[in-house]
Amino acid sequence: MTRKLGMLGLVLAVAAMVVAPVVMGHGNKAGSTSVTIGGGEVKVDFTGPESKGRDVLAMLPPGGYWRMGADRATTLTTAVDLKFGDMVVAKGSYKLVAHFDEDKKWTLIVAEDLTGSFKPTNIVGKVAGVISKLDTAVDNMTIKLEVSDDGNQCQIILDWGTARLTADFSAA
Repeated sequence: MTRKLGMLGLVLAVAAMVVAPVVMGHGNKAGSTSVTIGGGEVKVDFTGPESKGRDVLAMLPPGGYWRMGADRATTLTTAVDLKFGDMVVAKGSYKLVAHFDEDKKWTLIVAEDLTGSFKPTNIVGKVAGVISKLDTAVDNMTIKLEVSDDGNQCQIILDWGTARLTADFSAA
């Protein structure tokens, strides 16, 4: 009987170690933003990592790709066709990825594979973005969408640490 109780205690302790981080959280906050553009809903779901006072742009290597979030890829779901640069993205669900080059410039990438690791062959849309500096640091990364007055243009805005990344797209 004592042996069974000891084994049960061990199983419960291991289960607590596995479940506790999920239940208690780790500081990454899930978020969602949506707008209507071109007559249809466009939604972005993300999980914002914490900057913890770090220079977040310095953590992102030039030439590398970043899934724009923590724990899982940031996703874009659109009920209308969209245009990123000169590329039309059909309505549907996609992964958003950021690409940084050596000149500290970035590109917003729309990729069609939601489940696996990002592959450049999955790019269906991309547009050059702008990097600017925030006056006040934002610890948990946030993403928001802002629509133009005509309802056909949109800007995605990602704030994290003291960095602001923006990119424009439109209804196709």
